[in-house]
Amino acid sequence: MGEGVILVTGGAVRIGREICLRLSDEGFTIAIHYNSSSEEALNLVDLIHSKGGKSASFSGDLSDVSMIERIFTEIKENLGQVRGVVNNASLFSFDDIGSISKDSWNRHMHVNALAPTLLIAELRRTIPSGKIGSVVNILDQKISHPNPDYLSYTASRFAMAGLTETLARGLAPNIRVNAVAPGHTLPSPEQTPEGFVRAQSQTPLGAGLSPSDIADAVAYLMSARSVTGQIIYVDSGERFLSRGRDVVFETEE
Repeated sequence: MGEGVILVTGGAVRIGREICLRLSDEGFTIAIHYNSSSEEALNLVDLIHSKGGKSASFSGDLSDVSMIERIFTEIKENLGQVRGVVNNASLFSFDDIGSISKDSWNRHMHVNALAPTLLIAELRRTIPSGKIGSVVNILDQKISHPNPDYLSYTASRFAMAGLTETLARGLAPNIRVNAVAPGHTLPSPEQTPEGFVRAQSQTPLGAGLSPSDIADAVAYLMSARSVTGQIIYVDSGERFLSRGRDVVFETEE
């Protein structure tokens, strides 16, 4: 069983919610970070408590890096010292080489790469002596075979993929750093239900993944004491399709 406090960014909804529930089932205390999903975060805390777990929610805008030290302090005061971080929250907005701007690039890099890196730095600074920390970065299977859509987002995922190995080397033996690269898991706002079903059915395994599949991989890495610097692809083999465009554009008719 796990022990210690795990901070899950973007933990109130979607994949983050499933990760929080899975890690709680493993025995970890869960610090649920949210930005605007306050009601969902409170409901998730209540659910975890009803199942015998321990949790609390904490607000913060990852585009404001000054919140990082503050949120670690609040977590320590309410739950205890953070022992692990799941960098799940992300910005996902469309741009390509024809529409990319300084603002789009900076916003994606700030939320998807800079903030996660500074959260890892804060974990390193505050983790108690003699304790082993663990980080799991949520990436994207696009890093295996990238396409030109969502350019700034993709670049931010490449940045965190590189930092996963870099920081695994640099923070050993005190902190392990790993990552999960999911495939297409939930419908995007631009996608029809039919397009989503089509996208999942086109994978080599013939079926898409669910948030619980990602949560299972995160739970494994959070407790795998001999594993660091690894990226686990949880994508039903989607990366082998080598799509020329983002899945949304290739599966809508």
